[in-house]
Amino acid sequence: MGVITLNGKTSTSIGLQVESPPDYDIPERIYETTHVPGRNGDIVMDTGSYRNSTRTYEVSIGSEGGNFAALSSSIAQWLHSAAGYVRLEDSYTPDYYMLARYAEGNSIVNILGQAGRATLNFDRKPQRFLKSGDTPVTITTTKMLKNPTLYESKPLIKIIGDGEGTVSIGSYTIGVTRLSAYMYIDSDIEDVYKDALNMNNYVTLTNGFPLLKPGNNSISFTGGIESVEITPRWWTI
Repeated sequence: MGVITLNGKTSTSIGLQVESPPDYDIPERIYETTHVPGRNGDIVMDTGSYRNSTRTYEVSIGSEGGNFAALSSSIAQWLHSAAGYVRLEDSYTPDYYMLARYAEGNSIVNILGQAGRATLNFDRKPQRFLKSGDTPVTITTTKMLKNPTLYESKPLIKIIGDGEGTVSIGSYTIGVTRLSAYMYIDSDIEDVYKDALNMNNYVTLTNGFPLLKPGNNSISFTGGIESVEITPRWWTI
């Protein structure tokens, strides 16, 4: 029997059991298709992105002497414990997690008023994030940081030091004009900040917000920068 962890709460905490391993859902890649009159075939443009997919679990809950209504209510409360996308993990892929939301609309089969069975569908973002990618890597000198996946990741970068300097990450360069203790550069939300302060005016980004390419990425820095801390956010599909 497998275990699901939704928004930090495990399925075992409500007595829910996963009856069988889920299928491996493959996200759909998004293409833009254009037809040119007078030409055979279509022109297809790869957007480099993917659609959401569905993670499905067959589950059961209850035992002899159980109360179907109470058991069903505990499932509903667990599924609605948070709004929007939350962290979804399971014991079948223990090194990864997904960002997902419960796909609304469901029914639980009543088994003799003591137990229940249901199919749970989660609408998830296409990425399967490596848990190892949530661990910050501290860099104090020139270093290679290896992306173990085939996909570019959007890291969270903490720059530590005082004054001015530059940070180079592969072909990306971050120029810092006003650094006091530290600042964050978030390539996912494309923002630069320190606590609640907007710091976008104090950096210049050559080639845009840095991405960590598949394979080795050279990291170096100059000037008043003392170290760089990178949370790489590795992901795959």
